[in-house]
Amino acid sequence: MFVIAEHSGRCREDGLNKEEKRIMTLTTGSHSLVHLFEGVLPPLIPLLIMEFSTDYFHLGLVMTVFSYAFGIGSLPSGYMADKLGPRRLITLYLFGAGILAILVWFSGALIHYGILMAGIGLFCSTYHPASNTLLSLGIRQKGKAFGIHGIAGSLGVACVPLVSAWIGSALGWRAPHVLYGVIGILVGVYSLTIPRYPAARIKTEEEKAEEKSFSVAYMNLVFFFLSAMCLGLTYKGIMTFLPAYMGEGVRIAGFEFGKVAMGGTVATIALLSGAIGQYVAGRGVDRMQAELLYLGAIVLGGAFVFIMAAASNLVLVVSAIFYAFFYFSTQPVQNYLLSKYLPEHRHGLGYGIHFSITFGVGSTAAAVSGYLADLFGLQSVFYAMGGCFAFAAAMAAVLLWRVNRRFA
Repeated sequence: MFVIAEHSGRCREDGLNKEEKRIMTLTTGSHSLVHLFEGVLPPLIPLLIMEFSTDYFHLGLVMTVFSYAFGIGSLPSGYMADKLGPRRLITLYLFGAGILAILVWFSGALIHYGILMAGIGLFCSTYHPASNTLLSLGIRQKGKAFGIHGIAGSLGVACVPLVSAWIGSALGWRAPHVLYGVIGILVGVYSLTIPRYPAARIKTEEEKAEEKSFSVAYMNLVFFFLSAMCLGLTYKGIMTFLPAYMGEGVRIAGFEFGKVAMGGTVATIALLSGAIGQYVAGRGVDRMQAELLYLGAIVLGGAFVFIMAAASNLVLVVSAIFYAFFYFSTQPVQNYLLSKYLPEHRHGLGYGIHFSITFGVGSTAAAVSGYLADLFGLQSVFYAMGGCFAFAAAMAAVLLWRVNRRFA
């Protein structure tokens, strides 16, 4: 197994040693960046509609193609993380996605842009299984590590509407892609300084005994993955059209921004709370039952999605803030639960399945949401995603019941 060494006399129980810090630096930076690649398109939708003379459905289709590549590629990536080492896959993602993002500068038709976005999604697909494997096996305090890692991802998700919208408005829609590509290559160079595998540590007799007696509760995994799939649908449906929805639904007296800038700015303000949710959940998962925390976050997040569907202006902004807090708080809990439900030598495969379902199946929501938006308006997207939240909550409730029954 490749887990981080505990160097006697050189690290404290509540701190990180040198190698752990380097792993955290790489994964947090790469996590923010992967969500910049993923979220660059939605804030630019008004500009892309004019550039390519297209509509919501076709741009939603581009997001679906990106997301299918992003998700489906996670499955073999999880297997490769167990076989080749997670750091190598992170390096592959950084250089591959970075180069293709720079090539977006030369795309002159929607089909060319769609192909490049699909390629970027495929390279990005290696990241989540690899990084979560690296963290679950390489960091001693897993809940805290997943929380910090999640915060970095949430900051990327939150910042991309603002950064992409303002840069796109000022320098053209291609400029944000190129900027993120250059950053990806630079972080890729840094990744080469980190060993292929973290150092191994000697396990205690108690840990060896636990590993031999480990049994997988497959039905728990079924209900977990069903809930994760539904949350993946809500994520892609909401995040694809949130900036456009904010641009149409929020008007602030005295601030006369265009729809692109307004939507990106307000979406970023709302999504910043997701980083707080990641931190709170990451700390809480080490202190309370993870399944109960998971269910509570889903129920509350879904309630605020329904409010968003019926709200405008201040109420819309406030409900979006609470939606982001509770939705993103589910992510470190999901990562923790998988590390709990699976043996160490299957973590990569487990995370691969997880992100393949979340981003792969979940990507369907981008095109479907675009179709709904064209027919019934952007408001309908949020009602539909609220329904997905409700199903995810039902699956999480069954999971909680099964776990508690087992230990009763």
